[in-house]
Amino acid sequence: MKKLDRYILWKFLGTFLFIMALLLCITIVIDIEEKIDAFVNNHATVGVVLTQYMFYFIMFITSLIGPFFILVSVIFFTSQLAERSEIIAILNSGTSFYRMLYPYMLGATILAFIFYMGNNYFVPYANKKRIKFENTYVSKPSEGLRFNFHRTIAPGTIIYIENYKPTDGSGFKFSIDKFDSGKLVYKLRSDKIDWDKKSNRWRITNYYIRELSPNGDKISHGAMMDTTFSFKPEDFTFAENKKEVMTTPELKEYIDYMYKSGQPDIEFYEVERYRRTSSSFSIYIFTLIGVSVASRKVRGGLGWHIVLGIGLCALYEVMMKFTITFSTNASLPPILGVWIPNLLYAGLAFYLIKKAPK
Repeated sequence: MKKLDRYILWKFLGTFLFIMALLLCITIVIDIEEKIDAFVNNHATVGVVLTQYMFYFIMFITSLIGPFFILVSVIFFTSQLAERSEIIAILNSGTSFYRMLYPYMLGATILAFIFYMGNNYFVPYANKKRIKFENTYVSKPSEGLRFNFHRTIAPGTIIYIENYKPTDGSGFKFSIDKFDSGKLVYKLRSDKIDWDKKSNRWRITNYYIRELSPNGDKISHGAMMDTTFSFKPEDFTFAENKKEVMTTPELKEYIDYMYKSGQPDIEFYEVERYRRTSSSFSIYIFTLIGVSVASRKVRGGLGWHIVLGIGLCALYEVMMKFTITFSTNASLPPILGVWIPNLLYAGLAFYLIKKAPK
């Protein structure tokens, strides 16, 4: 590695760490200000907050906004190089613009690998700790009764619970309907269903079962029966952050399980799965855009470049929210919903590179 490469690489990584440190300080102060009353009311000591919450919160917020501030960091120090005519000197020395990109892409690779490992393995663990702390000291989760609850648990198999209580896995007016080629072949009705934690089995009360076949129907009933079904109480949890606490291997396994059991809202989990890789890859795109934008000396200098960088970050986030909404609420495949902003910004990056001074 040449001396110039080391110079740009350390500028890249050093500026990013400096900007992220400043941003994290501001974010931490705002977060503590919002939650300070809850900390005091729930007797969360300073040591508990620091060891059980703050470290994990820093990991979470860094993974969330870090890629955007890589763009700002690249623009910040590259614009300074342009203002001091260092880029002109580099190009006049015989180094091509594309060769100058080498340390930038090396820095992007280092950060992309760190963010990839964090998004897929370490941040989910941090989210688990962070959410557990928030549920204990900030806002205790409460799930009341769910009324008229329907769920497809397998292809052609539908359950219905009139009143369901997620906290203990109990429900009233429970039923299962199984269909084969559009025809009803099995029907179960019971007044109540309960989950037995010791035996990991369901208990149904005052049940009635009817099995339909061309040779005649088979009917059975009873006061109580312990049985197993293909679902468990945790399958009916309604936590929005459930996908955030799974590592990527766990998330893939859970998505496969959801497909096999015919559960709804799979798109939300698939979006999270693809987002983790897409977010890491966006670091390359933001780096190329940042170099292309800031390498040209313009009137307004650093200020104009920073404003442009923040604007591009905001536009990217709006575009991502828009396409993800189409994936979770319309027919757009989740992988496209997550990657369309990257593809569009990749096109913008290559256009800007061609127009950059060489």
